[in-house]
Amino acid sequence: MKKLKFYIFIFFFITHYSLFIANCSSQWLLQSWPESGTVRDLKFFNSNNGLFSIVNSSNNPSVWRTTNGGNNWTKVVSNIMLYLQIIDSNTVYGWGASFNGTYTRDLLYKSYDKGLSWDSSTELSGYSHRYTYFINNDTGFVSGFNGNYDEIWKTINGGVTLTPYLGHIGWGVVFFLKNKINDEYYGWCSTYGGGMYKTTNTGTSWFQVGGAGSLWQLEFINENTGFATTGGVDMQKTTNGGLNWISYVMPNTNGIVVNDIKNFKIINNHIIYGDHGTRQFFNRSLNGVIWKSTNGGVNWGFQQPDTSYPYMVYLGIEFSDSLNGWSSNIHTTNGGGPIIYMGITNNNEIPGVYILKQNYPNPFNPSTTIEFSLPKDSYVKLKIFDITGRTVFWVINDFLLYAGNHKYTIDAFNTLGLSSGVYFYRLVAKNKNNEVFIETKKLVYLK
Repeated sequence: MKKLKFYIFIFFFITHYSLFIANCSSQWLLQSWPESGTVRDLKFFNSNNGLFSIVNSSNNPSVWRTTNGGNNWTKVVSNIMLYLQIIDSNTVYGWGASFNGTYTRDLLYKSYDKGLSWDSSTELSGYSHRYTYFINNDTGFVSGFNGNYDEIWKTINGGVTLTPYLGHIGWGVVFFLKNKINDEYYGWCSTYGGGMYKTTNTGTSWFQVGGAGSLWQLEFINENTGFATTGGVDMQKTTNGGLNWISYVMPNTNGIVVNDIKNFKIINNHIIYGDHGTRQFFNRSLNGVIWKSTNGGVNWGFQQPDTSYPYMVYLGIEFSDSLNGWSSNIHTTNGGGPIIYMGITNNNEIPGVYILKQNYPNPFNPSTTIEFSLPKDSYVKLKIFDITGRTVFWVINDFLLYAGNHKYTIDAFNTLGLSSGVYFYRLVAKNKNNEVFIETKKLVYLK
């Protein structure tokens, strides 16, 4: 056993200097798409049937369809659809424009067969339209600009006719709750200047609430709790129906160089996923991350998809259920694996020596926290491996961390599919003077 431990030590010491980025524990795996470009939207009916809208590098738009979870795709439309909205198990709406070398007229698309065929008979002509949202097959809203002022239109016949609300509001993102409250639908609409209006009577009248900025996405899970993004660094949350909003900033350490969040997917009251973050590795390669919160958007960590392909930023985020999820070129069947949360504490007092503390709690399930101290700025590796030496999860892989006290919480450890037992975590830190600190400690996982 001593000889085995010696060989394991030599193996990890040598591989410390390699710039190869291992992802033995990645739970977001590459899944080839038929085109590359800017993803406009991504929606799935179930774990097999889904759609994505994209504009490729030649500025040509298209919509693609899969019936096997994204393993194969078929082009179904060559026009642009900026937004896709699934209404029921077969029906989907799309809003976009026709394309014949140039973009021409705004169109409202509708499909009754999971996106296989589309009807684009409704033309939104004469005005600039920003967003559409349908409560059901028949009732929906369109926001935009009517040539003189912002406007919001309502349809009760699937977009065949549109009736304007004459209150001079609109242009922004629209969202409605699908379940009635007091026999009415509650909805919200953001404005061009960053304000927001709310209706509690299915759009008959609107009143102003607190603004959350010029929005990219807006969703509510009930009449009080909602979330919004602007495409910047924060997720905004309200717990009083939009009157007030609180901003929660995405992480910006551990190699994160772009901490924007654009699209998000709410799984339940606690779990939310997001896209558009980027992480830089020690070899200067840039790889996208998937944001995840398990406490309703208050704290955010990230999941690191497969880095064998240098995909710089993931666009679009969709889940058909709590386990099956997609973003551009990646797919997970177990919720994406563990989440990395990181923090720095007491950095006004720089420690005098390198320290790796015992994880807590220990034993643990499903989460544990690891703390360590760096007396100097150092390139750091922190990994978890089993008794055979097999890496099961990289917490940090060759990132420059500043001197101070660092804390990393690894959540949802059980998504790795590991058995109960003894595992190890090892810290390797190397400063600019080529001084190397290596220490290993034991942790116990109980299912």
